[in-house]
Amino acid sequence: MESAGSFELSGHTFTCYLPSSDAEPQEWTIIVTRDGETVRRETIPLLYRPIFGPDVGDCAARDYRVEQIIKELGLE
Repeated sequence: MESAGSFELSGHTFTCYLPSSDAEPQEWTIIVTRDGETVRRETIPLLYRPIFGPDVGDCAARDYRVEQIIKELGLE
């Protein structure tokens, strides 16, 4: 996996990862940490292989799920 970006919100760090090769599962991995501990780890299937980066539809699915996680954790 390779990092595709991260941000911090209310002491939590959200990091999204993409597969670094075709041998890895073709999915987003979203990891939320706080104080070095994993709070949440989820995967979302990719619709398209990220040859030149993620597809806009795959980014929208990732963003939607991250927004849901923020609400579920009460960080809004």
